[in-house]
Amino acid sequence: MSLYKESGVDIEKADKLIDWLQSTEEDSSKKAKEKNLYGSSLSGIGGFAALYATDFSKMREPVLVSSTDGVGTKILLAIEEKNLSGIGQDLVAMCLNDIYTTGAKPLFFLDYFATGVLNAEQFKDVVAGVKSACQKCDTTLIGGETAELPGLYKKGHFDLAGFSVGVIDKKDILSAEKVEDGDELIAIKSNGFHSNGFSLIRKWLQELPRERQEAYMDFLLKPTTLYTLIPDLCKELPGCIKSCAHITGGGISGNLERVLPKNAIASIIKDKLPKNAKMWEFIKVHTDDPFSVESTFNLGSGMILVIKKGNHEKIVQKSSILGFEAVHIGDVQIKKDADKKKLPVINFL
Repeated sequence: MSLYKESGVDIEKADKLIDWLQSTEEDSSKKAKEKNLYGSSLSGIGGFAALYATDFSKMREPVLVSSTDGVGTKILLAIEEKNLSGIGQDLVAMCLNDIYTTGAKPLFFLDYFATGVLNAEQFKDVVAGVKSACQKCDTTLIGGETAELPGLYKKGHFDLAGFSVGVIDKKDILSAEKVEDGDELIAIKSNGFHSNGFSLIRKWLQELPRERQEAYMDFLLKPTTLYTLIPDLCKELPGCIKSCAHITGGGISGNLERVLPKNAIASIIKDKLPKNAKMWEFIKVHTDDPFSVESTFNLGSGMILVIKKGNHEKIVQKSSILGFEAVHIGDVQIKKDADKKKLPVINFL
């Protein structure tokens, strides 16, 4: 046994897992190269750095878009339940959904897996989920890092981080600057809590008997929706979508304002928001007023689009064709003489 292994770090095990990943890389890399319109990977997984050859010849002014994120304490629940099947997609979605808010197309993704003692089955479950999610998004898993850190993480625990880069033509970037008076708000339904608010969710679960916890577990661990429809909608309905918010921690009120001009008021009709029955059932076990936790959960809306007035029916129809449920939930007013220090404002009606 090596001295390093005696300290708790097993390099041979890590190398074998990289070999496993490389052995599954060839087919997925070919698929990614076939589908990706803007380039392809020039390097295999396992090098010190990843290489990506771009082809932006069809764009006037290509702009790179980057994002990084993690999964948060949802990982703890997945570890406790020995159900890691959705965690890889959670990681990819939390990064790529942020890129989608600009209208951009993700190009490639990298992951960082840090643990106390490397568990091969955990690693394979997570990375298999990452690879599958990247394929769903026509995005190349170009590389990553695995770190064994005994003393920092206790045995059986790990943490994840993801990194992604996308591209968009400058003229097509979605932003608050494009929002105008009278624009409409469209919510794209979430499939659950996604990867936010799990510190509160885990606290609430502890207040329930085990049999009731189990009734919600599959739903709570459902992987985050991948909002692949956003660039497709932008392409099929050019100029229709003005800006887009990913509804994560902070809820609608904390995220929608980030994609509105400073003198905007967004009016949202509560009863029109898409509702996930299982989510509301779980919340109502703990509070009679779901909107009391609006700043923690997405409450059924994973993305909110600001679109050109009069186009909500087109967006709803196109979203349905692409497999997503979209709902017209309100509109935006621009107050020219308003006190910008107090705006934007999100009003729930």
